[in-house]
Formats: sequence, C-alpha cells, structure tokens
Amino acid sequence: MVFAVLDPEAAASTPTRPAGLGARTIVALLVVTASSMVAQGFGRFTYPVLLDAINADVLGSYAQAGLLGNASLGAYLIGTGLVAWASTKVDASTLMKVGLVLSLTGLTVLAIAPTFGALALGLFIAGLGGAAVWIPAPGIGAMLVGPERGGLAFGLVGSGIGMGIVIAGPLTNVVRSVADDDNAWRPVYVIQAGVAAVVLLALLLILRRPPSAAASGEKVPVSVIRTVPGWYLLMGAFAVFGVGYSLYFYFLVAQLRESGWTAASSSWIFALVGVASAVGGLVFGRLSDVYPRPQVMTAGFILMAAAPLLTLSGSGPAVIAASVAFGLCVSGTPTTIGAMLSDHLTGRAMGTAFGTLTLGFGIAQLAGPPFAGFVGEATGSFTLPFLIASGMAACGVPISMALRRHAIVR
Repeated sequence: MVFAVLDPEAAASTPTRPAGLGARTIVALLVVTASSMVAQGFGRFTYPVLLDAINADVLGSYAQAGLLGNASLGAYLIGTGLVAWASTKVDASTLMKVGLVLSLTGLTVLAIAPTFGALALGLFIAGLGGAAVWIPAPGIGAMLVGPERGGLAFGLVGSGIGMGIVIAGPLTNVVRSVADDDNAWRPVYVIQAGVAAVVLLALLLILRRPPSAAASGEKVPVSVIRTVPGWYLLMGAFAVFGVGYSLYFYFLVAQLRESGWTAASSSWIFALVGVASAVGGLVFGRLSDVYPRPQVMTAGFILMAAAPLLTLSGSGPAVIAASVAFGLCVSGTPTTIGAMLSDHLTGRAMGTAFGTLTLGFGIAQLAGPPFAGFVGEATGSFTLPFLIASGMAACGVPISMALRRHAIVR
C-alpha cells in the first residue's frame, strides 16, 4: 500500500483538530523522523563513535581526526546557508528529498573511502544532506500536527537523530564481533547506506510536494527571523549550544578510551546518549508545550553544563549520568528553541527562520573539533575542551532566562 501525505500546509490550517492524529499523518511523521535519523544520526553523528577505528586505520592522529570532523561541520554550515536561501523559493518536501539523496551518497562514499581526502568528501556530502533534511523537517512536522503541538512535533522529528545515535553504537559492536576486529568500521557505513536507500524510497512515496506550496508563489525574505520577539537571544542560545556540543560530543568516545574504557563499553555509552536524545526531544517538546519554553530551555543548558564535568571523573555511574544528561539536552534544547520559532512563524517563513538560526549554530560549532583534536593530541586528554564546553553551556542559562519576557503564555 502506498501512502500519500495530505498537504501539510493545508493540514496545519485546519481550524480545529481531533484529539488524535490520522494514520496517514502518523506515517508521514515517522518517515520524516526516519529521514532525520539517516541525515543526522547516520550521516553526521556516526563519525564520533567510529573515530578511534578510522584514526587507527586511515588517519593516525587526533589532530587529523579533528580536522576531518570539520568537513562535516563546514558542509553543514554551507548547506544551512544554501537551504535557508532555497527555502524562500522551494517547498520543504523537495528540500528533504534532495537532502536524503545527498545523505545516501555521502554514506556510500564513506563506506569505501581509502584516504583522508575521500573521507572528507564523504563527510562533506553527508553534511550537506544533514542540513537539507534537518532544516525543513521540523517545519513539516509542525505543519502536519498544528501549532498547538509544535513542541511535540519538533521533539518527534528531533528524536530521529537520537535513534540514529542509538543504532550506531550497538551496530558498531555487532559488526566488530562478527568481523572479530575492534577496528572494523566500513561495514557500519555500508549497512547505514542500505537503510538510507529504504528511507529515501519511503520518502518519495509518502511525502509528495504540497500543491498549495506550488500554487501560492509565497516569497519569504531571509530577514523574516527578525520578526520573532527575542530573535537575537535565540541565535545566541543556539550559538553557545553549538560550541559546547561540538567540543564535547565529537570526542566523547575518544576521551572514554583515553580514560581506559574498552571500545565496546564506549560504544554502549554513545548508544545511551542516543537513547536519551531520542527521549529528550519528545520530553522537552511536550514540556515546552505545557510550561514556559524558556524555563525548559534553561533546564537543558544546566544538564549540558553538567555532562562534561561528570565525564571527566571517569567513574562508571558519573559517565552514565553524563551520557543521559547530555542526550536529553542535545535534542531537547534545540527542540525548545525551534518550538519558540513555531510560536510566531509557519510554512516557508518557519523554514527560512530556522535555517537562519541554524546558520549561527553552524558557525559557532566550527572551532570545536579542531581545537579539541589538537589539545587531545598534545596532552592525551580532552580535559580543557570539556571544561570549556561546560562553561559555554552555562552561558546558555542567563540567555534562556532573558527570553522569558518574550515567551508566549499558553
């Protein structure tokens, strides 16, 4: 049976909605969620869990590993700018399809990459795909369920990223057990490319181009984000989130290995981050629909600031607590930020504003991996980058609190 999505923009404009969602809408949401899983969880966030193996097989130093991480981040930044511009002219479903094609291509290149340059190319293509899928995805989700469930829609779509991280850790362990090789990594990307092909097919069948988008001729200026009250605070919050996240997340597994954790146990911790991330988007999204969004955002930054400090202790319970805390906030905080946009904007305006917001995030996170990589190579530890990550996350607390005067009371 082939499903076709009801026009998302028309669905969002329905004045009253039943308590539940229709089956076709639920299927559409699941496919959009799976797309974010492939584009972000696979295309961008599998690299950290495979970093040690790739480093041993191809690279040879954490400094190179940090620079390689910037291939994805740089592409994500470029892609964000392009998608923010394109979203003023192209409907969101088309952008998502192009993004998923890029994600599939990037994963395929990564699976066969023999050199640093080829790995950089694969991560670059995957980074472009991540931007092209992620920026329109939350807006599509919000249009499908309506503004009263905006936070939940952002959380559900964002949980796809966590699902990808969840899969990456155990999948890596299974591949290594079958191959009897602690450094096996290429088959992980092969399997993920296969999943990406299936999700792409589902997206093409289920998410059609909304007729209303084609007919409306709607033009949205890039400056539309300035119509959102407190927009500069939202950009600041996303920027400090980007710096803190990039300093910690990309080298979490590497720090655990340097602290004496095994490859398998480090992969399971990474998977736990994914589980918490999948839950965090939904929990924070729903909480932000019930309670003031700035308060929920503040809680996310507090969790994010605590995670690097707990990880540096090296003890099992503290590291587990850190992985849960970071997983919750890594999806929950952007979900809440995006939900605040959805309080004021819909349709293409929402996609364009979210792209502009994500552009600031992309610029902010660029410095993280090279700095952490060089420090890790020089000292054999990521203590300094993790401390800076904690401090940057703590800066998000007063920014979130300042947003209270701009929040809509529901």
